[in-house]
Amino acid sequence: MRVRWGLIFTTVILTAGAGLLLWEMRTSGMQAKQLSSIAKTLTTNVKSGPSPWIRFPEQGPYDRRLGYSRLPALLHQLQGRGYGISAQARFSPALLDWVALGLFPPYMEKDQAGLRLLDHEGEIIFNARHPQRIYARFSEIPPLIVASLLAIENRELLDANYPKRNPAIEWDRLFRAIFEFPMGIVDKDHNPSGGSTLATQLEKVRHSPDGITRSVQEKLRQVASASLRAYFKGEQTMEMQKRIVVRYLNSLPLAAVPRFGEVIGLAAGLKAWYGEQLDHVNHLLGTPGSHDNEMALAYKQVLSLLLAQRRPTEFLVRNPKALFSLTDAYLRLLAGQGVISFDLRDRALALPLRLEASPMRVPFYGYQEYKTANTLRTQLAALLGLDSLYDLDRLDLTVETTLDDKTQQG
Repeated sequence: MRVRWGLIFTTVILTAGAGLLLWEMRTSGMQAKQLSSIAKTLTTNVKSGPSPWIRFPEQGPYDRRLGYSRLPALLHQLQGRGYGISAQARFSPALLDWVALGLFPPYMEKDQAGLRLLDHEGEIIFNARHPQRIYARFSEIPPLIVASLLAIENRELLDANYPKRNPAIEWDRLFRAIFEFPMGIVDKDHNPSGGSTLATQLEKVRHSPDGITRSVQEKLRQVASASLRAYFKGEQTMEMQKRIVVRYLNSLPLAAVPRFGEVIGLAAGLKAWYGEQLDHVNHLLGTPGSHDNEMALAYKQVLSLLLAQRRPTEFLVRNPKALFSLTDAYLRLLAGQGVISFDLRDRALALPLRLEASPMRVPFYGYQEYKTANTLRTQLAALLGLDSLYDLDRLDLTVETTLDDKTQQG
């Protein structure tokens, strides 16, 4: 009898534990409470003078492009020219510990940045925005793009039934990826499933070295950082989930084109590779019931770019035919899943994709029109020790000058 009662008790405990685990995997209730509590302690405070309690990012593509990982070198360069640090951020002890673990600090990242030059009254002399066009808010994105993106990359995102869900983890895909990982080691021809979500992919393309996951440790760093970032504003994550979709579409790495450089984001990708404007594509895809050929081609172009981010240089530069075949395969798959109509599928399949050779150009800043700005940019590049205006214009940098722009123009 004792053995029987012990067996029953053990079964009840295991069943309750399994139920609690399944509940947590579905709702993220306990994670929401713990991680949002931790996030409240990861703070910064700007005070006068240089900070002894600050850490700088490593070599993620986003951190390099906007100049964050270059800050120590840039500050050293400026101090050698007689400049001083008037104010700088202080990390809280908890944030210092978080970064010491090798994790990415949570903050509201910018999707668009660039060099700004101001005159003595704060009037803009020069303003470089990169990417030049982005989605500013979730409501601007056509629902068809959102539905297609989630079907391809992250099906559990934006489920209103679970407003506290951790968007960094999709358990079924994660378990499948873990199960298939050893198979990929044994069989080099086997392509294991990816366990990434949009949130972890963002951490990768922005903050992982070279935008690549090279180890299990790097993947865990992405998951941990994305999880805490999701609860940065509290236990409810639905608004952060919407922001993840916006940030992801604005951050797509889509190779590079001659005389322009990196192509970042869906808007730039449409312009660079298809010669299309984002506003025009949004209008076509945001019109209910519109399944004409122009709309079908626009959808097919967007779908191809969502897929191209997996191997952008391979798909967009070296082997576009592979991208076109993959896009056709996903058109059939998405129609079978009810994401798009069969009419849209058939129209899109009948329309060929054609990549533009090099449709983008660096904005031209003429000597007469931008004489003051060009002079300042050249001096700034030399002052900061930068090799090109290309690098300078992409820094998240605002410079106040003593000039009067109206007088200068006159």
